[in-house]
Amino acid sequence: MILYHGTSGRNARKIMKQGFTPGLKYNWHVQSKPGFVYLSLGYAPFYAMYSTKNSVEGAIIKVEVDEKVLYPEDDFIMAALKKPRYTQDDLDRVDLNFFKQYASDSLKFLGNACAKPEDIKIVGCTYFDMSKLLYVCDPVISSLNYQIMGDYYRKLTEWIYEGNKPEDFRSG
Repeated sequence: MILYHGTSGRNARKIMKQGFTPGLKYNWHVQSKPGFVYLSLGYAPFYAMYSTKNSVEGAIIKVEVDEKVLYPEDDFIMAALKKPRYTQDDLDRVDLNFFKQYASDSLKFLGNACAKPEDIKIVGCTYFDMSKLLYVCDPVISSLNYQIMGDYYRKLTEWIYEGNKPEDFRSG
């Protein structure tokens, strides 16, 4: 299956040379589970935007991964555990292996999943100017938002990956 990873242009160049090395930099107040790369069907541009504070160059890395090696994304698990707001300690107590069978649900309902770096094949990478991304992309990452806007964000991700400017995107 094809998924995407959003990051800064700088990080993408390292990934394209060295492969994925998860856990070196975190963008959120709660650090993701170590040893995993987080992938998305539709939120890669948003993750790219939040991966850097000093640059407008974002990147979307297109990957291929067997659906059988995917794990559910942290926010999906924590919402299922009725902890939509969680702490680092809450997430640290979660064993992703225990929830592995819910990876397809994580993709279906949240649009995100994760995988171990050795299970990911990098297909390609596109660099883009994020300076006007907010004109077309300011998502709230939640199951409800993905159910309403998921198609829009999947099309936007593909549009940008194909080398188009985000601000020229029209969903219709």
